Amino acid sequence: MEQKLNFQEIRLVPGHNLEQLQPKPQERDQWGSKMEFILAVAGHIVGLGNVWRFPYLCYKNGGGVFFIPYVVFLVTCGIPLFFLETSLGQFTSQGGITCWRKICPLFEGMGYGSQVVVLYTGVYYIIILAWTFLYLFSSFGSELPWVSCNNSWNTGNTGFS
Repeated sequence: MEQKLNFQEIRLVPGHNLEQLQPKPQERDQWGSKMEFILAVAGHIVGLGNVWRFPYLCYKNGGGVFFIPYVVFLVTCGIPLFFLETSLGQFTSQGGITCWRKICPLFEGMGYGSQVVVLYTGVYYIIILAWTFLYLFSSFGSELPWVSCNNSWNTGNTGFS
């Protein structure tokens, strides 16, 4: 089954330019300065895990000895992958999925995988913030809910024999 392609005939009228007939693509915003970009990247990198959880993981996994494999994986995996992702986004001026599609359509799955990781991280942080707000607003009451077991959600069965 053959398909016939129909081409519209374009007639150039004197005084009209062909570029005027084609729609212009929407231009993307650019960073105002290098410092604006660096601060945005630093704000994305530094989070609760860096300040709160990392010292706990160091203590739990052997203290100073934990830094040896950490630094090895940071130098061999973390920094190169971060640099690759950042430079691809800046070079292609595309998002996380479309930049990989632009390089090779087969790599589009890597973009979707990174977006799934971002989704899981977002849900994780939202849950931590919900706990924080729950305990913050509960602490304004005259009696703290976790002081006694006389709450509506407690049962007589403690589970201990």
